[in-house]
This record gives sequence, structure tokens and C-alpha cells, in this order.
Amino acid sequence: MFGFGKDKSAEEEAKQRQIEALKASIEAALMQMKKQAQAALTDRCEASAKRLTEMLKNPKLPKEFVKQIRDGSDALLLHAYMKATALASKAAIDAAMADDLETRSAKIKEAREKLSGAIKYKAPKDFKLQCERMLEVALFSGGVKAKGPTKAKPRDTAPKVENRAKSIDSSPKAKAGKSLQNYAKPVGA
Repeated sequence: MFGFGKDKSAEEEAKQRQIEALKASIEAALMQMKKQAQAALTDRCEASAKRLTEMLKNPKLPKEFVKQIRDGSDALLLHAYMKATALASKAAIDAAMADDLETRSAKIKEAREKLSGAIKYKAPKDFKLQCERMLEVALFSGGVKAKGPTKAKPRDTAPKVENRAKSIDSSPKAKAGKSLQNYAKPVGA
């Protein structure tokens, strides 16, 4: 009779240790996700969030802990998407300034995809407006210099005009100046 009580407490302690170990692994996964969010690796953050969601389905975990981890995971995903959007927008502007239209288009597309992910995780409205402005700047920048003639600057087909200006040495004042130089010398020198 007395042995049954000890078995239950040993089982409870084992379950408690298992829950604590699960909590520790969840917190470690969240820290790993934080590093990925700092590097703006949205794909890896999404995969980490899915793993965390699967780990949090354990009914033995405290509800407060589960809520706290889910909120942290969503905040990290938002941070990752916002940072990736900002980096892609900046790269689009840089590509536009360098007249690299293909890279500009690819980065604008990437920025819009990341912006939709940030909006999904409840990004602030001012962030959305700022990103849209940056994308407009990228769209309207670059591609200005034409490689050939344009309607505004057609090709010059007129023949080149000869330079008919007289050189300084052949002008009358220059000739007079040379003759005066002869008289500027002292006599006998």
C-alpha cells in the first residue's frame, strides 16, 4: 500500500522534468529564431515558427507559457519581414541609381512580397506607407540616360564646323607685341 504513493510522485517528477526540458528546448528554438530574424531570414523564421507551433501543442504546457512563446514568435516574424522589406527596398533604390533595371525589378518584387508578409503579421501602417514611398522612388529612379538618340535629343547629323578663329600668334596685336619686345631690350645688351 505504501509503495503506490511513491510511484505516483516519481512519475509526476518525471513528467515535470520532461515539461521543463520541453520548455528549455522551446526557449532555445525561440532564441535561434531571434538570430534568424536579426539576419532577415524570413524562410528560416517561418520554418522555426512551424516547429514551435508543433512543440506548443503539448497539452501539459502551461497556457501562459504557450501564449508568451506564440506572441514572441509572431513578434520575431514581424521583425524579420520588416527588416527584409527594408533591405530589399534599399537594394531596389541602389540598383535604380546604378541603372540596373533587371535587379531593380527583382528587388521591387521581393520587397512587395516581404511587405505582404509584414502586413500579415500586423506591421504598423506608417511602415507600409514608408515602404510604398521607397518603392515609388525606386520605380521612378534610373533608366533616364538613353544609350542612343531620343526624341528630346536626336542624333546630330550636321557636319562639324571648322574652327575659323584666329590663333593668338597670328592676331595683329600679337605681331605688334613681338615687335615691341625687340625694342624693350636695352641698347648694347
